[in-house]
Amino acid sequence: MSDPGELDELIDYLMRSTRLTAQEAGRVVREVLSFLTETPEEFVRRRHAVLQAEGLPNPAIYVQLAAELSAWRFRAVHYTERQIRRMIYG
Repeated sequence: MSDPGELDELIDYLMRSTRLTAQEAGRVVREVLSFLTETPEEFVRRRHAVLQAEGLPNPAIYVQLAAELSAWRFRAVHYTERQIRRMIYG
């Protein structure tokens, strides 16, 4: 969906079915598309930062990330703790 005009029908629908303005509906559509196109690597980096900010230690974070990846919206292969660390730190 490279053409922003391709989403006009969806934005119009959101405006009719909710109380969103055109600008708000457009933002919602962009955020949903961004969420759905996130790669496993991007997800791991993002979630690691969130979990670290919550005070979890890295070993616990790696276990949680492995569990979340197996249940996430993309079909991620089973990642080892080492693979998860490499996604985060390179």
